[in-house]
Amino acid sequence: MSEGINKTDIDLSYLSEIASGSTEFMIEMINIFLEQTPIYFTQLNDAINSKDWKTTGDIAHKIKPTFAFMGLACAKDVMQEIERKARNLDSVDSIPETMKEINALCDSLYAKLESHKKALELKL
Repeated sequence: MSEGINKTDIDLSYLSEIASGSTEFMIEMINIFLEQTPIYFTQLNDAINSKDWKTTGDIAHKIKPTFAFMGLACAKDVMQEIERKARNLDSVDSIPETMKEINALCDSLYAKLESHKKALELKL
């Protein structure tokens, strides 16, 4: 298992900084993340199942900054690991298991982001 993959800490300080404290902007960005990320994950899982390592690396690269933006450092690091392995064809046999773990982790992350979003909505 990847280091830190079980950590589900969310730090929205970067998002808040980018949003200049705008609650509406933060809510909008969380909504976009919650809508888009599952689509990216479907594409990523399909690429992994097809052993299409170029596409796997490309999609992991695309997902990585969205996790960073949401303050999901552990998930960003896992995407970086998947991207590196896929691009370098290094230990690609471990990517499906890592992806299974991050898929399970994301359910918790999505729930926590929903909770953060609701807390922000109360500030409006």
